[in-house]
Amino acid sequence: MRVYNCPIHVLFRDVPRQFIWNERLLLVKEVQGKWSRATPWWSSRQVRAARGEAVDAEAGDLLQEREVWRVEAGNGRHRGVYELARTVDAEDWVLQAVLD
Repeated sequence: MRVYNCPIHVLFRDVPRQFIWNERLLLVKEVQGKWSRATPWWSSRQVRAARGEAVDAEAGDLLQEREVWRVEAGNGRHRGVYELARTVDAEDWVLQAVLD
């Protein structure tokens, strides 16, 4: 598994349908799974501010939840398994990982 956590654009209608990564459009062929996880408390806006770090006023709080979608996607001849993640009810999608 290769971890990326890089921002991506996702077309989402009930499930991820397609996404753009590295200037490539990848079409979702199959959703293999979906799960939720809490945002790590140590990366929350409040904790970063307490450490004296610059924080975005719009950043989330301690109680945010992330949803992760594992999908098989491709663009013709290339197919792979990807983990796409976002904050619930937000559009801050990241490519979390690519599975080998």
